Amino acid sequence: MIALKRRWDANSSKAQRNVRVPMLRRLAAILLFSTTAALACSVPVFRYALEHWAADPYRVTLPHGVTLEGNFKVTVGAEKRIELRQPLTMRNDEVIWSADYSEANAKLLVDSPARQQIAERLGNGESAVWVLLECGDAAKDAEAARFLEERLEYLSSVMELPKLDQQDVKNGLVSLPDEGLRLEFSTLHVKRDDAAESAFIAMLLASEPDLRSLKEPMAFPIFGQGRVLYALVGKGIKVETVDRAAQFLIGSCSCQVKEQNPGVDLVMATDWKAMVKAQAMPGQQLPELSQIADLLPQTVKIEGQSAPQPVALSDKSRLYWGGGLGLAAALAVGLRRLKSQRR
Repeated sequence: MIALKRRWDANSSKAQRNVRVPMLRRLAAILLFSTTAALACSVPVFRYALEHWAADPYRVTLPHGVTLEGNFKVTVGAEKRIELRQPLTMRNDEVIWSADYSEANAKLLVDSPARQQIAERLGNGESAVWVLLECGDAAKDAEAARFLEERLEYLSSVMELPKLDQQDVKNGLVSLPDEGLRLEFSTLHVKRDDAAESAFIAMLLASEPDLRSLKEPMAFPIFGQGRVLYALVGKGIKVETVDRAAQFLIGSCSCQVKEQNPGVDLVMATDWKAMVKAQAMPGQQLPELSQIADLLPQTVKIEGQSAPQPVALSDKSRLYWGGGLGLAAALAVGLRRLKSQRR
């Protein structure tokens, strides 16, 4: 009986373990889903990326004694060459672009006319800039350009941005209200053999493993802080793929973790933080504390005296006066509104 009981206990424990494992797996799945759902927000992907997804640094090898400004991880090489590699997150140690070191080639790496155009358009509020990398076949390039431009114009006219949740605005997930967001796409043509864009083109072609071997026009939607979503190639530039990419870019950000979203960062010589701040407060310049203090009264009247006597106030005291006056004004407005509502 004792042996039988022990065997039953062992089998029971085994059964409990077998039940517990799938239950734990389900619990883990539920927890993962809940975490992902909790990270979701109403902000469109293109805007959330612009405000929050800082670009990963590219790795660059430079000659000894040479420095380079920008978002790079720099190592020193023996040869007098520049070698560019993708960010560590891409897990690719291949050199994607190289050139003899010179100031001109260093500038090619950091910036280019096309990237300046992209930054300017994103700074003006566009949702994404679609770079059309031409293949050199005039007929293919013209057909791809015609279709892409017509389709993006159509999508811009019929698609709608998600409604912002005001709690997301209060939580700082976006610095603009609904009326500050724009749904707009544009295209930018780049020739495959443009020497001024050689480093930029190398980054685009390295965004996916097999692109460099393909001799077809390619469309790259670029958004956020210079992030390319993915490439549409040749006959893959069609209604379904363009629409799917556009829907992702303007849709609500389902996961705020950049690494869990598609896309590859590019090198862009742009102050993105300053750009976001300029978009959030266009044309507004807040006054300095000294300017506020200068607007406050500098005298007080003492009972029993015919004329007000000047009283020196410190900057801190002036600030207190200003805060009190502002609070009193706000309370007065609030009371008037409350009375009118009750009537």
